[in-house]
Amino acid sequence: MEGYFTAASEDSPSIMFDAEKGFIEIVGKSLPENANACYNPLFNLVKEYIKSPQQKTTVNLRLLYLNSSSAKKILEIITLLECLPKQGYDVDLLWHYNANDEDMHEEGEEFKRMTDLQVTLISEE
Repeated sequence: MEGYFTAASEDSPSIMFDAEKGFIEIVGKSLPENANACYNPLFNLVKEYIKSPQQKTTVNLRLLYLNSSSAKKILEIITLLECLPKQGYDVDLLWHYNANDEDMHEEGEEFKRMTDLQVTLISEE
C-alpha cells in the first residue's frame, strides 16, 4: 500500500500516512476551505489500510487549531480505526497540545468522548 504526504499550507495541516509503519500524523492549523478535499485522500487510504493493518497503528494529532468541518473529517477517519482493537490490533491515538492552549486541550477531551479508542492527551511546552 502506498504512503501519502501533503505539506502544510497556511490553512491546512501536513498529513502523513505510512501504512508499512502503521503511522498517521496530522500537524498544524486545520481550517481549509474544503475539508473534504483536504481529508478525503487520507480517509480513502485508511479505509483500505484497515483491511490489512499493522499490529500497531499510531495516530499523532498535533493540531494548533481546527475548525468544525476539520474536526468532523478527522473523527470520520478515527471512526474507521475503531474496528481494529476489536480484531486484536493496537491503536494509539495521541492528541498533542500546547500546555497553554485550553481550547485545544478541550478539543482533545471532546475527541476522547466521541471515540471508542484510547486517546492519550499529551501536554507540551
